[in-house]
Amino acid sequence: MSKGGLLYHFPSKNRLMEALVEDYLSRFDAALTVEEGTGRPDAAIRAYIAQFLTERKHDAPPPSGLLAALAEDPDMLAPVRRFERDFLTRIRANATDPQMATLAFLAIHGLRAMDLLNTRVLDRAEEDALTDWLKARLAP
Repeated sequence: MSKGGLLYHFPSKNRLMEALVEDYLSRFDAALTVEEGTGRPDAAIRAYIAQFLTERKHDAPPPSGLLAALAEDPDMLAPVRRFERDFLTRIRANATDPQMATLAFLAIHGLRAMDLLNTRVLDRAEEDALTDWLKARLAP
């Protein structure tokens, strides 16, 4: 893509950062919506865990665009907060045990945050044990 093409689609750095955040959220939501649409109990949180494991298996880099957006303008992450809150609501509505689903959501969210900030305190085996433990406590 040429510089002119980039500037045509993203006339400012803020607009480029907003587009990165929007793209990340829409791809993430699409990956979860399919499984969530089955209506099976705990499908939403299971999909969230599965998406995390898939990204980790493929060594997907953390969404560093979110950090760039935060550094540029903290208000730019308002859509992320809304998305996360909405998704947590969807997880709870679909859960056999809303508190367990919330705990699973927060645990995976914490693992993602440690990847993003390069502050991982668990090794892969410990992460695997944690995700296995979480999945065992959710409806099949």
